[in-house]
Amino acid sequence: MSDRTSILPVLAALLAAASAPALAAEPAKPDWAEALYNPQPDKEDLVLPMPCGGAMTFRKVAVPAEGVLDDRRVELGGGEAKFAYSENSRRDYVAGGFTDSKARNLRFFYLGKYEVTRQQFDALSGACAEPGEEARLPKVQVTWAEAVAFAGAYATWLVKNATDRLPAEEGASGFVRLPTEAEWEFAARGGIAVSDGVFVQPAFPMPEGPARYVWFQGSESANNELNAVGLLKPNPLGLYDMLGNAGEFVLDPFRLNKLSRLHGQAGGQTVKGGDFRTPLADIRSAAREEFVPVDKRGERRSPSTGFRLALAAPSLPTTQRIGTVRKAWEDLPKAAAAAIAGPQDDPVKEVEVLRAAVEDPALKQRIGNLSTVIKSSIQTSNEQRARAARSEIRVGAYLARKLADDKRIIATKERQMEALSTANQQLKDGIRRALEADRAALDFNLGYYIDTLTQLNAEYPESLMLAQAEGLKREFEARDLAALNGFIDLCIRHAARLRADGKLDRPNTLGEIPAP
Repeated sequence: MSDRTSILPVLAALLAAASAPALAAEPAKPDWAEALYNPQPDKEDLVLPMPCGGAMTFRKVAVPAEGVLDDRRVELGGGEAKFAYSENSRRDYVAGGFTDSKARNLRFFYLGKYEVTRQQFDALSGACAEPGEEARLPKVQVTWAEAVAFAGAYATWLVKNATDRLPAEEGASGFVRLPTEAEWEFAARGGIAVSDGVFVQPAFPMPEGPARYVWFQGSESANNELNAVGLLKPNPLGLYDMLGNAGEFVLDPFRLNKLSRLHGQAGGQTVKGGDFRTPLADIRSAAREEFVPVDKRGERRSPSTGFRLALAAPSLPTTQRIGTVRKAWEDLPKAAAAAIAGPQDDPVKEVEVLRAAVEDPALKQRIGNLSTVIKSSIQTSNEQRARAARSEIRVGAYLARKLADDKRIIATKERQMEALSTANQQLKDGIRRALEADRAALDFNLGYYIDTLTQLNAEYPESLMLAQAEGLKREFEARDLAALNGFIDLCIRHAARLRADGKLDRPNTLGEIPAP
């Protein structure tokens, strides 16, 4: 399509496809060759059907969450001064809409494993052509409105033809749409599959070199050409071409940065990820550009801009969920307020009493605003407290693992001592001195471990510790660190015993820590 091509025919085709009578039930497997919709298959993939016997593949993006209003604070953007006006580091929040029935305290959304391809885009418009050489190229030269229309048409088609294949939340089917910028960047950075320290790096880990993961400018990579999806290696969440190849539209309009937040003016559309014309030095997860939808010639299109879809759940799928959310919202400021000593243990209630006691409308409004500020402050304090508790539990689990390593090292050296003959006295003396140092280190680490549990009990209630421990387990599982989950459980058990008995017996505590 040229830059002057009208959007109307494309939109009409997409809407017609969405409103057409439901087709016959989809076959168990798509008619397309798997290489067209999932060139790098994985058992964790979610494959949904499309018209023309096609399919689209999605990946789960997990977000630990305790309740319906729990979300995860993330630091987006970057620190490069030359891009600060657009992408300076800022705080945002993400959450999943689907509940994981197999893992406690885990919710998730889905993101397209690949960029939407030409073959997939054409299938939704009703053109069931045989796939050609360019079928697996990302669909570019689209407007943001066409991308949104495509998502709407596909969502409608799925509900009519493949409801049983869609993930659901409390019986309400999920739907596809463009991802928000926070969802996109959270996934691009690796989500909870990477540590917090890695998450804030300019790009996700690329141990085999950038050219194996990203199509960027230059003959050693894209060579100034768009490339088929799925040819390179994925990011830690199994998503392909998140950086480079085609830039990707997101749902949010573009806003400038105002130090630690986005500016109030909404401009054009936001494009994320860079593309095949982006120099390697500028490849970064924070990259965001403004795409002005029109110019003097009409609607704009770009040969390097496409999109991928997200699969989301309704925030309020049922009337029961509305009640749950309302109760959770009312409880948001309560935990920290309950910890305040004094005759008025709940400052929110006290302000509401004052508001009810005044008759002047202006004063009543000002007191109401004050109540909102207090609630927000308490909720922020609650969130900070939860993050601090999780960090403390993480330290406790790492210390327990360190004690296990110390025990293994000491046991190995003790066996070496027993195996040596008296003729090797000098060597035995060296091992003995090393053993003494190792035992002293173990004793110090054991004391540090018990001190950490003591601090946990002093600062946080058991309910908060249990919830944060479960969330930490989900993070460790996502990073292939599930072996540490046993140490989390051990840490929580020892904290409970310390809370009940007022002390921990050092030899028994050490004896319960298994040596690997």
